[in-house]
Amino acid sequence: MTLRLVHVLAGPALALLACAAVPPARAVAQEFGFVVIVNEANPVTSLSLQQLADIFMRRTTRWPGGYGDVHPVDQPAVAALRDVFSRAVHGRPAAAVASYWGQQLFSGRAVPPPQRPNDRAVIAFVRSDAGGIGYVMPGGTLQDVKVVRITP
Repeated sequence: MTLRLVHVLAGPALALLACAAVPPARAVAQEFGFVVIVNEANPVTSLSLQQLADIFMRRTTRWPGGYGDVHPVDQPAVAALRDVFSRAVHGRPAAAVASYWGQQLFSGRAVPPPQRPNDRAVIAFVRSDAGGIGYVMPGGTLQDVKVVRITP
């Protein structure tokens, strides 16, 4: 039974419970509620969940194939979309990821990706930066950026 069918038959509460029970890789593969975008000039067409996690945790700083530097951009720390992304890609809530970044900043080891206040600002960042990558709600206008396929 698909998530959409569960939602229609049982209502939002059961649908949320079903989402929580789906492993992160399957959740993203089933259109979990966000799309990953890159600059339209970027030759990358797909990324694995591990590659995404490495990019957004700044463990990977160059694009596969030597395209150039990776410049991830995050949604606001309090955005519901950021929590959905964090759970699907990092396997933990956005608050846990924010705690990690707080420790990194305090110790002087690393700086988190910059945040933009909304989808429109994330799209503008990615559009203007050849190495840009971000995530936005599906269904919006995505001119001059490219949607990247997510693989488990």
